Amino acid sequence: MKKLSISTFIIALFSLTIVLSAGSPVMKFKETTIDFGEVDAGKSVDITFEFENTGDDVLVIKNIRSTCGCTVAKVDKKEYKPGEKGEIPVKFFSKGYRGKITKTVTVTTNDKDNIYTVLKISGNVNLKDFAQAELSPDKISFEEIKLNKKYTKTFKIKNSGTIDLRIIEVTHGPEVTVEFDKKLILPQEETEVTVHLNAMDVGNFSSFIKIRTNAYRQYLTILKVEADIIGKEKPVQDK
Repeated sequence: MKKLSISTFIIALFSLTIVLSAGSPVMKFKETTIDFGEVDAGKSVDITFEFENTGDDVLVIKNIRSTCGCTVAKVDKKEYKPGEKGEIPVKFFSKGYRGKITKTVTVTTNDKDNIYTVLKISGNVNLKDFAQAELSPDKISFEEIKLNKKYTKTFKIKNSGTIDLRIIEVTHGPEVTVEFDKKLILPQEETEVTVHLNAMDVGNFSSFIKIRTNAYRQYLTILKVEADIIGKEKPVQDK
């Protein structure tokens, strides 16, 4: 019985030694943050993050996820032996961006002490020629109005860009009509837009005016129109 206990102890100790001596991978990046400087809007930027498996077991890349569709990271090789080096390429598409940007890529591995590694890219996107639509206000409320009456309010569109802003298409419901002072707005110029509302049904009214322009990135600008229509419906007469 005593010999069995000693044997059991030796086996347990041997098993523990194996567990303690088992290797583990370590993903060590040369740098986890890269500033690519400046880029003209519409161009792409290629960035490379270099790493090394400084551990003593095989490193496995399980997943790479970017913050949005503007960055793409893909690696064909997923396993790296101890001491082996690798790269994670990242491509940033600047179209639709302006000014200072920051994007991240998350790398998931079997590195137990650092399962998730966040890689960060940053830089400045220069946009020289663009049109930009700004509404003031961005919502029109007629508040309480009477049934079967017509009401009018106005709003303004400003072109805060550097090239002409063109009004391409305007869509809205049958209760609303829209009149533009002009449909070609020069840089830093604004124009007034008149909205007519025909109160057709009793109750809370809510609709949208959708203005499609050549504005950079946000080509569709939306204005909400709302009202509280009161009054009595006309009775339907028998024929």
